[in-house]
Amino acid sequence: MSFRYRPLPFDDPQPVNRVAASLQVAAGVPAVLEALGSSKGMIVLDGFPGARFEEIAAGLRRVSPEWDLVDASTLLRAALDELLAAYLPMDRETDPELIFGRLFDKDYAAILDLAKVADLLRGIAVSGRPTLIYGLGAAAEPLRKHASAVFFIDVTPKDLALRVHDGRYRCLGAGPNLDVDTIARQTYFVDVELAVRLRKQLVVEDQLAGYILDSERSLQIMSWSELRAVLDELRDRPLRAKPVYVEGVWGGQFVKRLREIPDDMVDKVAWAFDLIPTEASLLIDSGPVQIDVPFMTVMDAVGEHLIGDTLYRRFDGRFPVRFNYDDTWHSNGNMSVQVHPSDDMIQQLHGDIEAQNEAYYIVLTGHGAKTYCGFKGDGHRFLELCRQSERDGSDVPYQDYIHSVDSEVGRQIFLPHGTIHSSGRNQLVLELGTITSGAYTYKIYDYNRPDITGKPRPIHTKLAGLALAYDRNADWVGEHIAFPPRLVAEGPGWVDYLVGHYDGMYIDTHRIEIAAGQSYAASNTTGFTVLALVDGESAHVRTDTGEYQAGYLDVILVPASAPNYTVLADPRHPIVVHKTLIREDRFQAWQTS
Repeated sequence: MSFRYRPLPFDDPQPVNRVAASLQVAAGVPAVLEALGSSKGMIVLDGFPGARFEEIAAGLRRVSPEWDLVDASTLLRAALDELLAAYLPMDRETDPELIFGRLFDKDYAAILDLAKVADLLRGIAVSGRPTLIYGLGAAAEPLRKHASAVFFIDVTPKDLALRVHDGRYRCLGAGPNLDVDTIARQTYFVDVELAVRLRKQLVVEDQLAGYILDSERSLQIMSWSELRAVLDELRDRPLRAKPVYVEGVWGGQFVKRLREIPDDMVDKVAWAFDLIPTEASLLIDSGPVQIDVPFMTVMDAVGEHLIGDTLYRRFDGRFPVRFNYDDTWHSNGNMSVQVHPSDDMIQQLHGDIEAQNEAYYIVLTGHGAKTYCGFKGDGHRFLELCRQSERDGSDVPYQDYIHSVDSEVGRQIFLPHGTIHSSGRNQLVLELGTITSGAYTYKIYDYNRPDITGKPRPIHTKLAGLALAYDRNADWVGEHIAFPPRLVAEGPGWVDYLVGHYDGMYIDTHRIEIAAGQSYAASNTTGFTVLALVDGESAHVRTDTGEYQAGYLDVILVPASAPNYTVLADPRHPIVVHKTLIREDRFQAWQTS
């Protein structure tokens, strides 16, 4: 999550994944203190940014005065801002609102003062007193290798974002008076990157003595081995992630109504992040216990089973596709006119993996709904007008320059990097994206409107000028990225249409139409499959080891470890399922590379 926008403090109760495995969970600060206090020697308590380290340390100091406590922030190197300057550039000509940066590519050892660490370890050895080192970086390798036990406090990205916007998080090495936008940028590009890298190492190497979930509801501590058994049970079954909802100036009404988000919480919802791995979590019921685990932690633990070893190697343990809904239904405007960067741009400027490619599947439309993609006029002239608009607030006749297609339910439009695009008002789209750690949206024109806070929305015409593919016109769009559905298979009670394919993207998308009460069976031949129920009240998604009853617009992951699956339609009516999978040619090439 970029943390630029505050997510809604709404906990969707519906996406529950139930397991038979038993999980013993103790709740509250006293339970955490008991687990820490029963340890011996030097222990380290690390975690995700936003974790309530100080509250726990103060409690241990109160109930166990024999313990020495060391705040890991006291071990940071001096002048940390000098090291971070390369990752948080101050170029306002390129990035006027300073929202972008470069992902930090080092581990905690790079920001620690190793002389301070050595002095601390010598002092602990001499005193022989039990010692807790707590905070971000406490479990860095120079400290961890001397610890008798490692504990980790996990926080969902949504809860961290809420704490950032509520002024409850201070960045690594930062003072107390930073504005929220500055905090959000460093949190995303630096602090989270450090924590994600460490958490993966601790999970993969099975180094955790205890695992603590720090949510807005409670603190919960559990044995990592027991949690791992729960995740091992889930890894072979259809799963649904817990969405995150975000308000936006162009937001609509459909998702808000469908997911029963209260009126007194928000007027309109723009985004529903249903399966964005870096932002979602997994809500798990184990008997009377319910826990909410960050999806990336689940990937660290059982990712090879979720996406298969070929894709796990290819994408370095990351989930390679993201899914969210963009809602402009009954809204008062379009999304911004925008473009996304290429492989070279995203790697050189942002330190991320590869290009940001997207796709829109039209789920629902109202009167006059359109989707904008490609140029129909002089793209260079359009960019000049947008730059002029940045300077003087003049309106730009964007419809004279940008090609649009009438939005038809069931239509798929692929949006490879470099393609100018926008989702028009009065529709709901299922948006897909290929792998990036974050969102790199270069807004070109945003109709001179403020965001929901009243501030101008950031425009990035300089970056957009480098990213745009000016030769992508209406003919190119119709031939390559917005073609009519192609019937590719059919069987008793179902038909399968290929609706999305582009040579430069590694996914294909299908529309599966299933008659009332009939079933569709398929195999996971290229890793995992993601299914979204885009029409119909309900459907059962079944594998050999489990099932999930999906509701309308639910996004379901069928993991690679489930080789076969079946979708059973609601007996009351036909259904339509959107299906995303890795292209067979790409998968086969990666198997041999």
